[in-house]
Amino acid sequence: MMSLLVSLNRPVVATQPVLRRILKAMSEPGVAVTLPGAEAWEGLSPAASALLSTLNEAEASLWLDESLNTPALRASLLQANAAPLTDKLPAALALLHSDSDPDLATICAPGATVILEVPALNGGLTLRLRGPGIQERRAIAPQLPPRTLDFLREWPMNGQGINLMLTCGEMLMVLPRTAQIAVC
Repeated sequence: MMSLLVSLNRPVVATQPVLRRILKAMSEPGVAVTLPGAEAWEGLSPAASALLSTLNEAEASLWLDESLNTPALRASLLQANAAPLTDKLPAALALLHSDSDPDLATICAPGATVILEVPALNGGLTLRLRGPGIQERRAIAPQLPPRTLDFLREWPMNGQGINLMLTCGEMLMVLPRTAQIAVC
């Protein structure tokens, strides 16, 4: 599904429940899970903070959305031994905020992992999902920015899309690159 090399940056006992929930979200596209016990870093949701402190892409640097690229967040990432930062595009790993209406086609390399902070995981346009981990079809409606919806309308059907990890509060929902997505 995803070629993440996982490293645990906190004691194993503390990260095991978070890692299990992340794996559940990755294996069941469109299912929202709660990431337990995460403290929010300044400017981020607890879920995005948990992702960044638990998963570490060994071969990829992290590209930060301009609205999130603050000294406080950079210090939190450094303290957590998270992925090194980069300003080069296209990125293999990116942290974005929906308020900036990011252009995923420009920001992300094929197969990239993207953490996107959204206002809610419901109440948006309906997305219909099919593919591995989905028994028949699944309908979800996260509140996504316009350019993200445009990107999803052109979602590659050959597995060369991106792994989109949507975070809101303590909740995580994953749309893996293997999913077939229709914007309704």
